[in-house]
Amino acid sequence: MKSLIIKIAILTAIMFGLSGCAHKKVYNGDPSIYLKNNSKTKVYYKDFSEDLALKATKKLVEDLNGSAGIISLNLFTITNPNEVSSFRDAKYTVAKNDLGKKVEGGKFKLSSDGTKIIFEKQYNNLVSRLEEYQNIANYISFPIISGDIKDFASVVNKRDTYLTTKVHVDQENSDMQELIFFTRYSGLHNLVKNDIKKQIELGGWEMVDSPEKADKEIYFELSRDYDPVELRYLAALKKGIKFSSLESDTNKFKFYENQGYNGDHIVIGQSAMDLASASNGNVVSAVIGLTVAGVFSLLSDKPKKEENKPKKQEVSGSFVSLRVIDKVKKTDNVKIYDTFFDNVKADTKKDLLRKINETINIDPDSKEYNIN
Repeated sequence: MKSLIIKIAILTAIMFGLSGCAHKKVYNGDPSIYLKNNSKTKVYYKDFSEDLALKATKKLVEDLNGSAGIISLNLFTITNPNEVSSFRDAKYTVAKNDLGKKVEGGKFKLSSDGTKIIFEKQYNNLVSRLEEYQNIANYISFPIISGDIKDFASVVNKRDTYLTTKVHVDQENSDMQELIFFTRYSGLHNLVKNDIKKQIELGGWEMVDSPEKADKEIYFELSRDYDPVELRYLAALKKGIKFSSLESDTNKFKFYENQGYNGDHIVIGQSAMDLASASNGNVVSAVIGLTVAGVFSLLSDKPKKEENKPKKQEVSGSFVSLRVIDKVKKTDNVKIYDTFFDNVKADTKKDLLRKINETINIDPDSKEYNIN
C-alpha cells in the first residue's frame, strides 16, 4: 500500500510537470485508478538496445583492426601547438588527405564493459595525440558528402552495420596511452534508457524477471541515429528508419508476414503510421508515414527570408520503439513514437516520456503510435 501511495505521488508530480493544458483530457482522472488496475498485471521489460549496441561496437572494433589502415578523408593539424592544453582549446586546420596518410602504430580494443572503443598507442606529446584523435574520429564517422545515390547507399549501409553516424571522444578518460571513443548511438541510448524503464515501472505494474512469468511483455529499442539529411534522402527514396529487433529471426521478433513487413527498413509510409493529419500541407509529411513532428520541423522548407542566413549544423537523432505483447488479451503491437530524440532541446525527453506514460501506463489499450 505504501509503495502504491509513493507511485501515485511521483506520477502526480510528473503529470503536472509534463502535461500542460493540452493534455487535460488525459490527466483529469484519478491516477490511483489505473495504478491499481495495472498492479494486477505482471510485466516483463527488456531493453534490446543494450545488446545491439554491444554487438555493433564489437563489430566496429573487429573491422577497424582488420582494415588495411586508418586513412581518414581529411587530415587535422593543430594551429596553436604552443597554447594547447586539452581537447577544448585545440584549434585545427583541415585538408584533404590526398596522399593517403595512415594512422599507424596502434591497435583498437573494446572497453571492459564493451561499450567503448579504445585506441591503444603511446603518445609522446599532446599535439600528436589530439591530431590523431581527430583523424581517427574522421575515419570512423560516416558522413553523407555527395548526392550520388551509390555513395549514399554505401554510407547508409555502414551506419546500419555499426548502428551510428559518428563517434565522439571520451575526453575525461582518454590519456597519453589510450584514445577512448563512444558511438553517437551509445551516447543517446545512455541518456534515455534508464528514464524509459523507470517511466514504465511507475505505471504500477508488477515487474517480473522473465517473460515466462509475465502477462505482458514490453520490449524497448532505440533506432540508430539518423541525421536530417539522411531522413530527406530516405523520404525521396520512399525508404525509412530501421529497427533491428523487428527483423530478427530469433527471440520471436520476426514481424508478422500478414502485416506485410518485408524484412527491410520499416518503410516510411508503409502502414498505419498516420499520426499526423494529411491536411497539414507539408509535402514531406505526405511521403513520410512516420509523421514525426520533430522531423517535419527539420525537413520542412525554410521561409524565403531565412535563405541567406547561415545554416545551423544538423544533429542526428533516434526514434523509440516499444513492442507490447499482451498474453491475456492476445495482442502484439509495435509503437514508434513521433519524437526525434537528439538531446538538443531540453524538453525532448520529457515529451517522449509523457507519450510513453499516456500510451503504456494510463491507457494500456491505446492504439496511438501503433504501426501494425
